[in-house]
Amino acid sequence: MMNRASYLKKLRGKLQRLPAHEIDAALAYYEEYFDEAGEENEQRVIQQLGSPSHVASQILADYALKDLEATSTSTKKNVSAMWLIILAILSAPLSLPLLVVAIALIFSFGAVIFSVIIAILGTVLSIFFGGIAALISGFFILTQDWPTALLFMGVGFIVTGLGILLFPIVARLIKTIVIVCVEALSKLFHKITKKRKEGY
Repeated sequence: MMNRASYLKKLRGKLQRLPAHEIDAALAYYEEYFDEAGEENEQRVIQQLGSPSHVASQILADYALKDLEATSTSTKKNVSAMWLIILAILSAPLSLPLLVVAIALIFSFGAVIFSVIIAILGTVLSIFFGGIAALISGFFILTQDWPTALLFMGVGFIVTGLGILLFPIVARLIKTIVIVCVEALSKLFHKITKKRKEGY
């Protein structure tokens, strides 16, 4: 039978991906929780909390969302938050059907988002390099047919400029997509953990 010490040790082990100060803060909170309940209620507290895996998955998801709100300007942090929530989902003690559904949803969701981002980047890069190609073509035919060369160069400058202008817009769009992904994954996490609590 698990006691307080073994419970907290297992919980610490499952939080290794968090910064050390976050692990210490989480453990301090649950140590205080056990202290307030009293030694005689140790088993009741363990039963109320659920398994260390379940508690760890909740802590990971909560940390990911808190980190996202605190550092929403960093795309790297957004991606880290997304991975933490995925990890929380996969480390949650789910039944096999729920785990299969969660993994399938994560992979399909990831594939769609990845495809959208690649398509957006591909479009912008093709516009940019298309403009560069038009400029180079204009320079090559300048001595042979200068009106056509000027046309090519003019179009090249416009299209290249458009591509450059689109880069920051695309960066913001990708960042927004990542934030939406994190929020959607968070909702998925809370739904599947709620279903687990309800016994599905």
